[in-house]
Amino acid sequence: FCSPHLKLKKWPHYNELIKKILNNFKNKYKVITAPGPNEISLSDDIDAVTVLDNGEAINISQLTSLIKDSAFVVANDTGPAHITAHVGAKGLTLFGKHTTPYKVNIETKNFKAIQVNDLKELSSDKVFEKLCKLI
Repeated sequence: FCSPHLKLKKWPHYNELIKKILNNFKNKYKVITAPGPNEISLSDDIDAVTVLDNGEAINISQLTSLIKDSAFVVANDTGPAHITAHVGAKGLTLFGKHTTPYKVNIETKNFKAIQVNDLKELSSDKVFEKLCKLI
């Protein structure tokens, strides 16, 4: 997800990507989401297991542990994406025109970025293709 005032950072095709992951990898991976405190109701629209702590958003330490233990993370340009990059986890972040991966220095050996002018136009096929190369 993303901050409510930064909707241009939100990629609208997560459910399409999740279907591709589940269809292609079967039960090899569990797809999860860890919504922030103001995003819990939004997670109902995502076809993934929602990770909460007694019905509340997990804290930053729990989120960091979850990220470190994940096989792969796909995220908008948000705090969890930056955590993923800095703990050395594998993943992919999705950037629109708001800034560049280079400017925020997010790419690492294990964490890469896709940048497009409009995230609405970034297809789940393109993200899935890049995910398959990196996972």
